[in-house]
Amino acid sequence: MSSSAVEPGTKLAERFRLEDRVHESGGATLWKAIDEVLARPVAVHTFDPDFPRLNEVVTAARAASRLTDPRLTQVFDATEDDGHSYVVSEWVSGETLTDMITSGPLDPERAAALVAEAAEALAHAHEADQAHLCLTPDHLVWTAGSTVKLLGVGVDAVLADVTSDDPARTDAEGLGRLLYAGLTGHWPGDGQESGLPAAPMDDGHFCSPRQVTAGVPGYLDTITCRVLLPESRRGLEPLTTPEE
Repeated sequence: MSSSAVEPGTKLAERFRLEDRVHESGGATLWKAIDEVLARPVAVHTFDPDFPRLNEVVTAARAASRLTDPRLTQVFDATEDDGHSYVVSEWVSGETLTDMITSGPLDPERAAALVAEAAEALAHAHEADQAHLCLTPDHLVWTAGSTVKLLGVGVDAVLADVTSDDPARTDAEGLGRLLYAGLTGHWPGDGQESGLPAAPMDDGHFCSPRQVTAGVPGYLDTITCRVLLPESRRGLEPLTTPEE
């Protein structure tokens, strides 16, 4: 079975029945599927025959499957074979950070709590030499079961062909952007990657959260600036890892 023949109703490994295409990009397709053995929804990535990083994706998925923090998406299966390559992971239902801030910034303490959970989960991943590298507000989910989930650790960077010479710093900056978004409703980066309005600028630099939104506590403004805004650190040491 080639990826070009994959359609709704296709069954992989005699158990994963593809139902709905969720997203297609760069030769990879994300499906909502049903695991007919365990009677639960799952997420399945399938790949075009000429997808250039198939081995890397499957290797990354197998490594991510060993992560144990419940706030990270579970990977259930990853198979590379002629015409039968796929990655199966947990299907997560809930509100993304993008959804949560569509109508405006979050309560500051709420934003801080969500990003703190994500930071702890990413710190666990880094201990196992796994990183994310491409955090956006769609990767942070408040689930239907009232828990935090961080999607795509280890796998999404390979899918998007993103690398970093300093993964810890890249993920710390990604967490800082999530916190900035939660506090302001704006994205301190390329707005196209987040679907949010771009953060306002002041003299060539992003405005700090307190410049954008009234009522942001000073300590949260300082944390964000120590990650993202070196000109605003006022002598404080930068935060360069998820653990920090």
